[in-house]
Amino acid sequence: MFSTPVAQISCPYAEEWNARLARLALEGEESTALDFGYKHESPDLSRWGAPAPELTRWVGRMCRQLVEKLTGRSLAEAYAASRGREGGNADGTEVGVTASRSWASVYRRGDRHEAHFHPNTAWSAIYYVSAPGVCELDLLDPRPFVDYFDPGIALAGEDQRIRLRCAPGDLVIFPGWLRHAVPVFDDDAARISLSWNLNYAVARP
Repeated sequence: MFSTPVAQISCPYAEEWNARLARLALEGEESTALDFGYKHESPDLSRWGAPAPELTRWVGRMCRQLVEKLTGRSLAEAYAASRGREGGNADGTEVGVTASRSWASVYRRGDRHEAHFHPNTAWSAIYYVSAPGVCELDLLDPRPFVDYFDPGIALAGEDQRIRLRCAPGDLVIFPGWLRHAVPVFDDDAARISLSWNLNYAVARP
């Protein structure tokens, strides 16, 4: 019960794109990045040159395919059904996946990101560009009350933290409401990832 969908996908264009993406992220870190004290964050990827737009479109396609695989419907039909309009796309409504926000994160030795979620976001996506080793991402039990009591015997993964081990070229997609965290990074080389807040864009005829 209450399962949470998470996808981990290898990008077929990683070898072609990652070196350029890493350079753009590091250039942004030097010029316009925000320093949060636990990581550096670049401006929106929509301001970047190639291949950032191509990557964003690919991420959108992967999110669409994930929703369609999970629901067994087209994106428009799934959206219509969730709004109580069975019959799906009969009214000609077109539904797409759009990035409402995107950014690069550069982690240096000692950096980390405490548990958080992305409000007003249908899906969160993280793409790993470069790292000296494994890229770790913690996904936390989404049930909000498991932290408030000790049941004595833990069942059904209560208060569980799942650690994904990713590599450069991997994309992870999960619901925006799912709390996630980046454990302490411990290396001299930078770890670079790109992130998107994804939502549904609806165009009616």
